[in-house]
Amino acid sequence: MTRNTLKVIACISMLIDHIGYLLFPEVAVLRYLGRLAMPIFAFFIGEGCLYTRDRKKYLLRLFILGLICQAVYVLEYLIMKSGDPFYLNILLTFSVSIVLCSAFLNCFDKEGKHKKGKENFILGLVLTVIIIICYLGREGIIPVTFDYGLGGIILPLFACTTKDKGRKLITFAAGLVLCVLSFDYSDPAWTVCALCSLIPLCFYNGKAGKLNLKYAFYLFYPLHLAVLYVISYFL
Repeated sequence: MTRNTLKVIACISMLIDHIGYLLFPEVAVLRYLGRLAMPIFAFFIGEGCLYTRDRKKYLLRLFILGLICQAVYVLEYLIMKSGDPFYLNILLTFSVSIVLCSAFLNCFDKEGKHKKGKENFILGLVLTVIIIICYLGREGIIPVTFDYGLGGIILPLFACTTKDKGRKLITFAAGLVLCVLSFDYSDPAWTVCALCSLIPLCFYNGKAGKLNLKYAFYLFYPLHLAVLYVISYFL
């Protein structure tokens, strides 16, 4: 499968998940199917950090889009009096992931050799700040919490540790197991379905696909959320 194919699968999974969340909360199977999306997107966030020519632009695109999506959350709170405007959406979670992945990759030179310098201090500092913020949010000390929490932020890091396909998939699988356990799913089926995302990733051929769908994937998240919120408002 190409990157485009896997992202389409993730988008369909995400759409099903949000239909279940907003329109049919009593249909549990819709939420189960939605567990495939986040790990697949996390994998490509990590890979994007590994191969992108400009990580700053990569971060800026995702962060701006995350802010636009957060506006939808705020509107939901103002209009429908539901939701939490300070619950940061997955794109903002992944924006922090890019910062973490970039700090990690900066610790290595072009030949993959580990640097011994300030880069290691910066990586440790970034990770420490992320852990503290996530802890304070989880304990309610500050009002801000990230979608999927610390596990969601760290997961993409496991996909940018190596360019070797086999080792990358094994590393990511191990990271996914650790992160899924940290999500504290009350229903074991959610955990199983999240781990099933590894099945399509095993068929990834390392190619992008014939069409350039990068911006289509960027726009899908805010557009489908906006449409579903409008539908749920009138229902």
